[in-house]
Amino acid sequence: MAELPDILNAGAGAAGGEAANLSHARLEGIAERYGTPCFVYDAAVMRQAAGRLRAALPEGAALFYPVKANPNPAIVGLFADLGFGAEVASRSELALAMAAGIPAKRIVWSGPAKTDDDLAAAVKVGIYAIQIESRGEIERLEAIAARLERPATAVLRLDLPQDAGARRGDWAGASSFGMDEATAAAILGVRDRLAPVEIVGFHNHPTSGSLNAADFVRRFATFIEAVRRLSKGFPPRFVNFGGGFGAPFYADDSALDLDPIAAFLRGPEVQAVAGEGLSPQLGFEMGRYVTGPAGRYLSRVVAVKRTAGRRFAALDGGIHHLMIVSGTLRFLRRPVAVAGPLTKGGESEPTELTGPLCAPTDRLASAVLLSTALAPGDLIVFSGCGAYGKHASPLNFLGHDWPPEILVDGDEERLIARRVRFEEVLALQSPDHPAAAEPGRVPP
Repeated sequence: MAELPDILNAGAGAAGGEAANLSHARLEGIAERYGTPCFVYDAAVMRQAAGRLRAALPEGAALFYPVKANPNPAIVGLFADLGFGAEVASRSELALAMAAGIPAKRIVWSGPAKTDDDLAAAVKVGIYAIQIESRGEIERLEAIAARLERPATAVLRLDLPQDAGARRGDWAGASSFGMDEATAAAILGVRDRLAPVEIVGFHNHPTSGSLNAADFVRRFATFIEAVRRLSKGFPPRFVNFGGGFGAPFYADDSALDLDPIAAFLRGPEVQAVAGEGLSPQLGFEMGRYVTGPAGRYLSRVVAVKRTAGRRFAALDGGIHHLMIVSGTLRFLRRPVAVAGPLTKGGESEPTELTGPLCAPTDRLASAVLLSTALAPGDLIVFSGCGAYGKHASPLNFLGHDWPPEILVDGDEERLIARRVRFEEVLALQSPDHPAAAEPGRVPP
């Protein structure tokens, strides 16, 4: 087997300056112990990213971990220990966050189609805020809270104009997410009639996975101006700037520069809110930024062939575990950060990396320079895979097993999700399985 190159360690630094704890030798050992494909996460990298956020954001800002970024209970628990709250979008995520040690009073709930059962669950446990997407939703929440005879707190999610900062995939303006400013103002006008629901502030989610600091500054400026207009006669206790801070994933990505964002958040536009007699709690939702650079996806070469003048390496892992490399959730496919066999000073050649699926989309990377001696059994490592990896992928497609997940914390490593055989997944779906009788099951 050829030696893995030092660029593997360089990749960790490129992901935001984190310590390169996952050397090629250590990853090879993990692959031997747990098998491939598998995911490996570095706890130190996550803590360092959280520390950079704390240093950049205004003092006292509340951080919420979006559970969807990586819902492994051990990862959610790590952020609970770091003082993060949680942003959830389903009853299962709510239960997971609370089981991981995040109190209900530090949880916010987002989503454009919350059901009555969702809203009832949030009211019953008393989460910090339900982030409201429409007038109809807050009216349903009022009826549910009244029926349960429990208070509820709501935050109005604003959908800002299209030109207020770029979003990937044209994701801004007139959408299923949030409400326009006029609707928010109308809701505030009848807020006294919504008891036992109390409106406590505003929310906006500016973008997804952006590495452009100027976009965040522009978007935050538009948001804070909307907040100031809507706050006349209504003192908000909570202003949630959302998230979307990106982390390097593609080979040509650079880390997000937090300095311009920090300068804006400490600058006159945000401070003016406090100067007008308002001093709301500021909130930020951070998932990809803190987990993405911490993850690696390990896969081994199964077969190597040359056809039509190109070399292909088929791997035991693919987009059923790592859909993100196909361009899904990123809106644009570009060269990903990959490390594999390439002895220093040795010859290399461009290689197409494909997975085991009978699908033409199962192409993980193109024209990756790897050793001319590449052979079955060689380890290939994909960087930046700590967010929107395993759980955002079609795990059941074509009946492959679910990959294990390993958390590295200094000298220790811990299996935090075992390999799940596809036969087990099928068994869970049987109408005779004990889980089928659990509360909440939709009858056939």
